[in-house]
Formats: sequence, structure tokens, C-alpha cells
Amino acid sequence: MNLVSSLFAKIMFWFFLNLLLVVAALSVFFAFQPQVNLHAIFGQQGSNRLRTAGMLIAHDLNQKLQTNWTGVLSRHAKIHQVDFALVLEDGHCFSSTEGDLPDAVIKKAENALRHPPLPGRFPPPPGFEDPQKYPKNHIVDDGSTSLKKNAMEKKLPLHADGLGRRPSFIMKTRHPTRYWTGVRIPLPPATSHPPVPALLLAVSDSVTGNGFFFDPLPWMIVAVVVILISVFFWIPMVRNITRPLTRMTRATEKIARGRFDVVLHEEPRADEIGRLAKGINHMTARLSVFVKGQKRFLSDVAHELGSPIARIQFGLGALEQRVNRENRRRVVDVMEDIDHMSKLVNELLAFSRTQMNTQTVKLEKISLLPVVQAAVKRETTPAPEIIIKIDPEIRVLASAELLTRALANLVRNAVKYAGHNSPIYVLAEKKKDRVSIEVRDIGPGVPEDLLDQLFEPFFRPEPSRDRDSGGVGLGLAIVKTCVETCRGKVTARNLKPRGFAVTILLKT
Repeated sequence: MNLVSSLFAKIMFWFFLNLLLVVAALSVFFAFQPQVNLHAIFGQQGSNRLRTAGMLIAHDLNQKLQTNWTGVLSRHAKIHQVDFALVLEDGHCFSSTEGDLPDAVIKKAENALRHPPLPGRFPPPPGFEDPQKYPKNHIVDDGSTSLKKNAMEKKLPLHADGLGRRPSFIMKTRHPTRYWTGVRIPLPPATSHPPVPALLLAVSDSVTGNGFFFDPLPWMIVAVVVILISVFFWIPMVRNITRPLTRMTRATEKIARGRFDVVLHEEPRADEIGRLAKGINHMTARLSVFVKGQKRFLSDVAHELGSPIARIQFGLGALEQRVNRENRRRVVDVMEDIDHMSKLVNELLAFSRTQMNTQTVKLEKISLLPVVQAAVKRETTPAPEIIIKIDPEIRVLASAELLTRALANLVRNAVKYAGHNSPIYVLAEKKKDRVSIEVRDIGPGVPEDLLDQLFEPFFRPEPSRDRDSGGVGLGLAIVKTCVETCRGKVTARNLKPRGFAVTILLKT
């Protein structure tokens, strides 16, 4: 059975297809649902990393002169495996890499600095609450007071660490493709002035930023775990369905080959599969009774017809010597009909005996060449040349009597249909633990649609069954019964461009 076309493979295919459809549906939902905050779901970890990096970078920048800011950004870029850039409100730019920033990035960064996101989604830090709550004399005019007043007037989303809770800048550029995200950081140049707003940008050519923007590993682990749990949950259920169906398929294939002793004992189930197994067992038992009754009937009828036919032949032989010349021809015609009937009865006897004795036949290893020679010698009618090509060392597991009868029928069939001007070949070849025996002719062959019916009892490719064509359609049926009794297999095929071959496979 082809694993790809099996029921198990199809069910597992639909299972994984269902998972893909669920993932696709969720992707489409998130893509067209603006109310869903994907950043809150997937980007919070990256935001926290960016905020932490911004705090450290802002601290280091405040300790250095502007001429050394590029080195600070480069050092942090090596640590976090992403490039950093800094855009000031006055338009100055610093980057950890060589080259200028894209104009689109600078323009969007300046716009983000001029229009910071509105506060209110997060609680304001201490000292940045509503000024209406505090008397004016509570505010001391020092550097920190000016900073707080400036932050309240501009409504900057600053917190205790001076950073927003999420990136205020996210974009993508092409040629080359790079991904940008940024947060506002304060860069106070002096204690007597408010902090200078600046935008810290993290940039990478990977959408995950090498794990800095978004780390897919935890999500991949979760997805793999979910798939594995689902697979380990589904496989026993699927195997629980497909395994008994496989056994039933093998049983029905044996039944189709004529074996009615098949019984399914391993399906004690109350579902549809268990009911199907019980139905197969019941069908097998009924077929076995019918077929055995038919075989016994054929055997009894053939046996009972043997004696009266023999007496009729004896009487007609005596009558032929006593009738006059005018009536002698009529007696001869009747004797030919009786002879044809005798052959039919003998074939029926041979067929029924072969089928009735399959369980009592003793198999043994025999030399193949003498059996083939005996089968060829049994054909006493004028025949074309019969060529035997068999290694004398080849031995097979079979019954010598049954194998001789099968080969004799095949040779007789080849002589009858191959004509008298073409040779007949009997070949044998050893293949591992089996021997292939082939009887081949160069006759017209058989229509392809009839090959599967050749070994059925009473089947003949020709619609006529007169004494000129000969036979009653039991020859190949006897061949099949003999070979299967020897635990072998027989097949037939047409040869190209012309010819017909029957192959017998036996164990060594």
C-alpha cells in the first residue's frame, strides 16, 4: 500500500492543513483589525529592551562630548547586535555606522520630535502631575522645576526615567531593506536648561533585529509544542481507525483470492468499525459454506456421471460393430459426444479434487527440471517445438503431482492457442528466496480486459465452447488451484509486440 495515498496520510494532511488555515485566518484578522494592538502582544519585550538601551545610552551620552557620541553608539551596537542612530531636534544626526541616514527616516524622526505622542495612557511620573493640584509656592525655581514645567507645557510622555513606555517611531525602508524603531530620550546639556529632546533609533536588516526587536524563539517553541501535543494526541486516534481498516483490507483481499478461512478476532469494538468486522466474518462464513457446498456438489455429480458415461461408451463401442454402414456414422457422432462429455467430467473431477484436498497436501523441496520434463512429455499430441531453459540446480517447495499437473495444463494451453509454427518456451529464474517459472508462446495473446478473469472456473476468452476449440474453461482454474495449494502465485500477461506468458512464483 502506498503510504502517500493511505487514509492515515490523508487525515494527517488535513490536520496540518487545518492548522495552516487557522494561522492564516488569525493573520488576516490581525491585519484588518486595527483595534487589536499587535505591538502590545508581540512587541512589548522589544520595547522594554529599547527603553533599557535608551536609558544606558542616554547616560553614556551625557558623560561624553558630542564628538564622541558616535563611539558610544557603536559600542552599544556591538552589545545589542543592532545599529543605533541619534536624531536631535535641531537636525543633527549621529550613527554607529558610516553613511547618512535616509531622508525619509530623518523627516519622520523630526516629525516625531515635533509632535510627541499624547500622554494619558500611562500614569505620569512623580512631579509631572496636574499643576492645579500644587500651590505655586511649592515649586522651587531650580533646574528640576524648569524641567518639570517645560515637560507639562509640552506634554512630553516622559516618565521617571525620561522615556516613553513604547516606541514612538516604527518604519521600514527599502534598497536596502531595513527596519527602524525609536524612542525619545532626554539629553540635558546643562542643569539650568530643559532637556533637549532626541530620538534614539535602532536599525537592523532583520525584522526581528537579531532578537532585539522581537525574539521569535519563545513563540516558535510554543508553536512546536502545540503541534507536537496535537500530533501525539491525533496519531493514536488516527491509528485506532486506520489499523483495523488495514487488517480488514488484507482479509478481504484474501477472501477475493478464494480463502474463506479468514476470521477477524481483533476487533472487539462497538462502533462502525467493529460492526464492519462482524459483517466481514459473517460474510466469510456464509461464502465458505456456499463454496464448499458447490465444490462438493461438483465432485459428487462428476463422480456419479463417470459410471454411466463409461457404460454408454462400452455399449456404443459394441453397437458400432453390429450396425450397418448407413447407421455407423451416426453412432460415431454419438461416441464423439460421449467422449467430449467424458473429458468434461474428468476435468470437473480433477478441479474438485484439487480444491477439496488443499489442506492435506504435503509440500517438499523438489528438483524443478524433472517436473517440467514430465509435464512436457505428458502432452502426446503433435506440438510445436518446446524449448526448456532451466538450471538443473533449481529446487522449489511444492507438490510434484500438483506442479506437474499445472505445468502440463499450461503447455497444453500454449500448444492450443500459439499455433504450430512458433516455439514454446519454459523458463525458470531464481530470485532471492523465490523461483519464477514462465511458460511463454508467440501466439495472439488475450485482450487486456480479460486477463483478470482467465483463472476463473469455466471462463474462456472465446464465446464458443464446441469440440473444435476444445476445453471447458477449467484448465487455468486448475493451474491456479494447484499453484496456490503449493503456496505460490500465478499471473498472466501479454508480451510485446506479440505473445502470451503465464508466470508461476514458488518458494525455494
